Amino acid sequence: MEEKRHRIASKREPGRRERLIERSLVMVRRVNELVEAIDQVEKMLEDCGALLNVSQPPISGKIGLRWWKMRGEQADREPVVVIWNRGRSRRFYPKRVEICGLGRKVKNGKGFALGGDITRDVVRVMVMGLKLRDGLLKSLMQLERAIRSGGVMGVGDQIEGWEVDVGYWRTVMGGRLDGRFEGG
Repeated sequence: MEEKRHRIASKREPGRRERLIERSLVMVRRVNELVEAIDQVEKMLEDCGALLNVSQPPISGKIGLRWWKMRGEQADREPVVVIWNRGRSRRFYPKRVEICGLGRKVKNGKGFALGGDITRDVVRVMVMGLKLRDGLLKSLMQLERAIRSGGVMGVGDQIEGWEVDVGYWRTVMGGRLDGRFEGG
């Protein structure tokens, strides 16, 4: 009866490394597309803020978009919807408002009537842009979190330790990796 020999040394599929590299390149392209989409949405939001500034008179109740620095160590500036109000000192101050129901807060009376339709449309597009930006940023943060928690950071040290162990076991076994047991 013919003895079956099992080769242990390399069971990896040929071309696996190349396929993994190709998949990682596709992921890098997707991340670049995601970052580009975030940038485009932010530029559109800046335009919406400028349009809101032009389409409404400088009266209390004017809706605007400001970029405020948020709290946190690495916090960037975030778009915030505000309504401008006049204070006792006759100066305007911004008050942050939620985007939910923002279309109903567009003024129509007094000087607002002239640009009211444009303002309402700009607010609608701006709200959709803010929601899209939040979704894109959440996707990017989830990907970053998955990479960090997936053990990718610091995995090189772990692999080096395993390589030392495998090298030691190889020397103990005399370099035999042909799959035959020699012993009692």
